[in-house]
Amino acid sequence: MKKKTAKKKKGPPLKHILLGIFFLLSIFTILLGYTSKKIVFANEKYNDSWIYLANVLKIPDPNLQKISQGPKLITVQRNDVVIKLLTTSISLDEIIKESGIAITDNDLVFLNNDYLIDGSIIRIIVTQKIVLEEYTDIPYETETVETTKYSKGTEYVSQKGVLGVMRQRVLLYYEDDILIKKEILDEFVEKEPQKEIIEIGTSWYTLEGIELRGYNCPYWYSVVDREPYSEEEKRWLKFIMYCESGCNAESNKSNYKGLFQWSPYWWRKQFPENIFDGHAQIKNTVSKYRAGESTRSNQWPACHTKYLRTYESN
Repeated sequence: MKKKTAKKKKGPPLKHILLGIFFLLSIFTILLGYTSKKIVFANEKYNDSWIYLANVLKIPDPNLQKISQGPKLITVQRNDVVIKLLTTSISLDEIIKESGIAITDNDLVFLNNDYLIDGSIIRIIVTQKIVLEEYTDIPYETETVETTKYSKGTEYVSQKGVLGVMRQRVLLYYEDDILIKKEILDEFVEKEPQKEIIEIGTSWYTLEGIELRGYNCPYWYSVVDREPYSEEEKRWLKFIMYCESGCNAESNKSNYKGLFQWSPYWWRKQFPENIFDGHAQIKNTVSKYRAGESTRSNQWPACHTKYLRTYESN
């Protein structure tokens, strides 16, 4: 029997390898062209081209390495302390030790170039992290509410706004005593803000020029008794004014005003007097009484119903 011999795997042909190398070199040349600020020609000096390629490819510069190993004057600075020393060392740590400047784990060390050469500056930056608590104000909201309790355009603060308080834990990061960064680690609301409520008057009437008598039934009953009204009209007027306002012509606690709690809108459409004028309210209200039962029950439904229950049962 013939022995089967294993077939050797053939590698890629040489021409394919050469084509691959040529392709890679072409790509490298194109990328080099895009990244450079000038085109490198064949007739330029070798040293200039080498420096350019060294910068692009991060290739160590043998000349600078050699210079770095020789004597050089180095400046070491930390805050206001500046030390100049002549040294042949190529180690940052050794040069800092030679300077006698102590550094801590929080210090950052910077060299102003890639090699320790004559004139190099080693700068040591002192960093510091401080965590502290800060309290900040939380602004309050302002709400405006229209109301007929006050004359048109009048503003009244019915609830004062109160600032809230936010407690924050803050990280402060310093470099050479200069604040570089401020970061809020966490925060907690110590006190919620209280909104401010401003009531804006929309009423057409004010108490200006009105003699204030407050809750004064004897006075207003006497005014009714002096008028040429029937006994039934007088009884009804006294009952309704007491029921509606407690005999207070300046009553201004709701959307209805005065002795008989008229709507400012309907009062203004019908009468020229001030709604808080008790005499005018008595005069104009008795005319509504005379307009009939339906008018009395529609305009003063609750109090008129109570009046009927009180006197019809007697």
